[in-house]
Amino acid sequence: IMFTIDLSVYRIVDLSYEVIPPGTEDRPFQIQRGLLADNAYKYDILKTHSHVGTHVETPAHFFDGGKDVTQYPLSRFFGRGILLEIDDAQATYIITPSFLDQAIGDLIQPGDIVICRNNDERSKQGKSEKLPYMTPEAAEWFKARRIKMLGVDNYVRLSKNIPEGRRLHDILMSEDIMLIEWLDHLEALQQREFFVMALPFKVQQVDSGWTRVIAIEERK
Repeated sequence: IMFTIDLSVYRIVDLSYEVIPPGTEDRPFQIQRGLLADNAYKYDILKTHSHVGTHVETPAHFFDGGKDVTQYPLSRFFGRGILLEIDDAQATYIITPSFLDQAIGDLIQPGDIVICRNNDERSKQGKSEKLPYMTPEAAEWFKARRIKMLGVDNYVRLSKNIPEGRRLHDILMSEDIMLIEWLDHLEALQQREFFVMALPFKVQQVDSGWTRVIAIEERK
């Protein structure tokens, strides 16, 4: 019997950011069209880096000699997703363990992939000076529950400042908990639980891998 996904029961949601060349000053993606030996087209990438668009960050991003994406089994890049929602970014702009207990404490299990979504439209419209951010204590909460990955879009920050950001990375990546950054279209998710797949580009040494992230969830 051939395996298939019944799309009348399940829906596929693309959670990836669309990169449009030439990108931006700090997230460049400059390309130039050329020809292969058989006169078919190819594109030379003139300038970019490993954190352009949706990407998975591994411990090689933070530690000298840390693991890159090729040193993990594929099973580390997919699994059950849990939606962490922030409805009021002004009231809840610091993501603490107590908030996590209240928001997803009833759902979280070892091996889950947590996707954090800011539902406050003021943030997306640039009308809020405060974007919610993770604390190192929140990272300890995720570590204790042995999640697999933590994903955010550009309306949730991973830390208040650089020192706390380094602490957060240290806590998570020392336990092989990877990050998915520059997610997009999170508003399309309709369920608290779903299946997530974020397979990174397979290349040795680099700290992060570009990825096309999808969620598969039951239709309402």
